[in-house]
Amino acid sequence: MIARIVIALLLAVSPAAAQPAAPAMKFGWAPKPKSAPAPNRAHWKLADVIGAHATQKSWSQTMVRDADGLTATYIQSAPGEISRRVMYSDTTIFFVVQSGQLRVTIDGIEPFTASEGGLVQVPSLRFFQVQTVGAAPALRLEVTQTLAPPVYAEGETPLPLAGKTFVRVGYYSPAASYDGKQPFIDYRQDIATGKIPGAGVVQDDFISANIQRSMPGGPAPASNTRHFHLSSAIALILEGEMDYQIEGERDFTARPGDIVYVPQGRWHRAVPGGNVMAAQVSVSPVANALSLTDPGPAPR
Repeated sequence: MIARIVIALLLAVSPAAAQPAAPAMKFGWAPKPKSAPAPNRAHWKLADVIGAHATQKSWSQTMVRDADGLTATYIQSAPGEISRRVMYSDTTIFFVVQSGQLRVTIDGIEPFTASEGGLVQVPSLRFFQVQTVGAAPALRLEVTQTLAPPVYAEGETPLPLAGKTFVRVGYYSPAASYDGKQPFIDYRQDIATGKIPGAGVVQDDFISANIQRSMPGGPAPASNTRHFHLSSAIALILEGEMDYQIEGERDFTARPGDIVYVPQGRWHRAVPGGNVMAAQVSVSPVANALSLTDPGPAPR
């Protein structure tokens, strides 16, 4: 099915303008699947995920896996546990700390500690490692490109990978640059205070992440409007409640730590629920996931 959509583009504003220009609407026709099974669950409740692993100090569970898109995995590590030292050769990897504390070591970066609400990103070709510090386990949501498995550092024992055999290799490429992005962003200190904008907190050719934050009844972000993307999308709720409508699914409310998955081409919208500030980080397997909105009937 071809859907008529509205494409919102920001116009350039001249220095003399007192106010930013209003977005200009452009129209077009975008391909939308007639029907397709969703490869992943639309909504994972954090409480249910944790409950399923209540007797384990260390565990991992894949929350989302798109064959040619992104994989999102919740990983809990026990106090003192150290991860294998790995790098990703073709794309950025990032994770958000849900609870506990992690000491993060990234090639070329001074080690730092990330706690609840911390977003850590590692560009391609940089080895990194995390260690759980403190007396409590640490839980993080890690997002990677499905088609880009990790490369393990010399001396590490790779984890088994279905259909693959690990062999010793050499390479010459230098580590990728951060290109002005931050290795570590603290949601409460950097985003919630307005110190750093939420748009484009993670971005390369194969992955992008934006943090959207708003009050119920306040100025509506783009996600409030019924729209779809030509790629799938994953959302992690950071604060408050988000009320979701996804084509083909019952309406639901997502809360902090919950994971939401929207297949490509599905109409959806997300609005802050309750009566407090709400925020989510939205992730797509492309550099810029354009929101294609419903303009209503085409003029005759």
